[in-house]
Amino acid sequence: MARRLKLLTGLSTLALGGALALSGCAGAEGEGAEGVGAEGAKTAHHGEAEGEGGESEGEGAAAPAASGGESEGAALVDVAKDKSAYLSALQIIRGHLKAGVELYSAGDRALGPQHLRHPQAEILTTLSPAFAAYGAENIEPVIDRLADAGDAGASPAEIGALEEAVVKAVGAAGAAAQANVKEKLLAVSKTLTVAGDEYAIAVDDDGTIVNLHEYHDAYGFIATAIEDLQATAGKSDAEKTAIAAALEQARIAATTAPGITPPAELKPASTIYGAAARIEIAAHAL
Repeated sequence: MARRLKLLTGLSTLALGGALALSGCAGAEGEGAEGVGAEGAKTAHHGEAEGEGGESEGEGAAAPAASGGESEGAALVDVAKDKSAYLSALQIIRGHLKAGVELYSAGDRALGPQHLRHPQAEILTTLSPAFAAYGAENIEPVIDRLADAGDAGASPAEIGALEEAVVKAVGAAGAAAQANVKEKLLAVSKTLTVAGDEYAIAVDDDGTIVNLHEYHDAYGFIATAIEDLQATAGKSDAEKTAIAAALEQARIAATTAPGITPPAELKPASTIYGAAARIEIAAHAL
């Protein structure tokens, strides 16, 4: 049940996380506000209670009462009506899979398949109604095939081919929403906020990794957000400027998690939150 709340509770804290980041980055430069620290995110974000290779920090605890539970999370974010939330959910799905495929290709047959399994709960709890609302095909079957292959120990080449099919299906599902540039930028802001939550769980206050699994999530989410920004084209000068600004900020966020393996020096989660806030500001200027 805790995993079923993963996306819902993450998205339900976006308003809080965005507000904190906005207030914190008002006078900040570069990496964002230090006022948005890991502690707030650690108490606001989700937990996963299904025991994943001993990664208990942040993963083992039940979702906090502050999130309001599954029904309140669903009420706060209706992906069938909020295109930016819908696109963000799709980015998060791809982020899980990106992390899983990279780990699997590197020979990690424990964490890799776990990440490939994560999107199922998120699809079932939040996206199924949205597919119908936007006239999109349900992407769950193609993701199931990828996850099943990972569980079965398929070759990295087969996993890669199945991932390509998933990326194509997710792209088609996103295109069905016919979102405008503003909604696409807001989606990226949402995704980065969730990435910040994950990163805050992953990295302790002293800058050490305490939850590698959540670091992988943050890496995947930021990477897929950047991919979507790179594929976004603006028509007006204002849209082009906003996209360029958002891409610059997303790349700043990516300095916290530049690869699937954590860097030697870890930056604070505020780097990600600050980038998310600035992208939100750029979006609302359109």
